[in-house]
Amino acid sequence: MREARATARRLLPRLGYRGELDAPVLIVSELVTNAVEHGSSLEDTALLLRLSVHPCGGLSVEVTDGGTTPPGPPAPPPCPEAESGRGLFLVHALGARTTWEQAATGKTMRAFLPLGGTVPR
Repeated sequence: MREARATARRLLPRLGYRGELDAPVLIVSELVTNAVEHGSSLEDTALLLRLSVHPCGGLSVEVTDGGTTPPGPPAPPPCPEAESGRGLFLVHALGARTTWEQAATGKTMRAFLPLGGTVPR
């Protein structure tokens, strides 16, 4: 996850993203972590991270893994004592809208983060 965060922090300004970097980097980290933990069980399965800046300034983060299990329904906030289970809850709390798509080669989880605001729900 460290490499994904460092890559996002380095590439986002180069891609023209004009927002602060903490939220997008955290979103990248959470989606990559979920893909590693809940994606394909094969150790040699690659993950694909795609970052794209939209003309409106918003950011799309896509992570594709080799998994075939769809993400579960949105979970309630985790218990304060829980050591996991905060990933998508945190992504949504940062103002991103998530979607996913199943393909023959795996699944892609997407998060869209608007620039300077939250997405309508």
